[in-house]
Amino acid sequence: MNFLLQSDKGYGVPDLFEALKSADLEFLSMTNWRHWELTDLFKDPNDLPAFLAFSLPGVSVEEQLHLFNLLHPIHRLIDFWCGHPGQAASFQPVAEWEDEDWQNARVHLHPQLKRSEVREKINDCLRKQQPFEISEYISVPVAKPIYIDSYFAACCLLPLWEGSQPIVELVSRWLRVRPYDPITLKPISEAESFEQIKEFMGRLEVFLYVLLERVQ
Repeated sequence: MNFLLQSDKGYGVPDLFEALKSADLEFLSMTNWRHWELTDLFKDPNDLPAFLAFSLPGVSVEEQLHLFNLLHPIHRLIDFWCGHPGQAASFQPVAEWEDEDWQNARVHLHPQLKRSEVREKINDCLRKQQPFEISEYISVPVAKPIYIDSYFAACCLLPLWEGSQPIVELVSRWLRVRPYDPITLKPISEAESFEQIKEFMGRLEVFLYVLLERVQ
């Protein structure tokens, strides 16, 4: 519709940020942010072209979004979240949490996953020793299917049907399920189990399959 309006030549990312600046508003995030990930445009995000690998860490969010739109213009609409200046700085992403934050955190299961059919599917995958396709039930934030280990799903997600759980409880549960390293057969320490749960929950939180809450 927007492109059919008279004299409308199209609205790009730089226009968006210019409009926010003139309105004294701050950009927070794209609404469907996972479909705007620049590194997803490359087969191996860990092996980017040299010019991009060196420059990307210093590139602003505006420039990354603009580059994505130039390389892969698939979005008809530019939907975004914004707020008053300073609001973005008050939020600390999970990726920046310290170990103390994780140790005091609770995990909530996304409400759309709290269905009996999802629980049965996890149990079925566990019995058949198959990976569980979690994106089948909440597909909006992802560009391709997301699979997780069925043992992780059974150990760390099934308890969430009863209610939110402290991270430390899931670490203890995982340590009972997988007490030994499958390669060395040596006992896994609580610290190693803690790191495994952190990594697992961090991956799920990115796609909002679980919601993490820091408890003060």
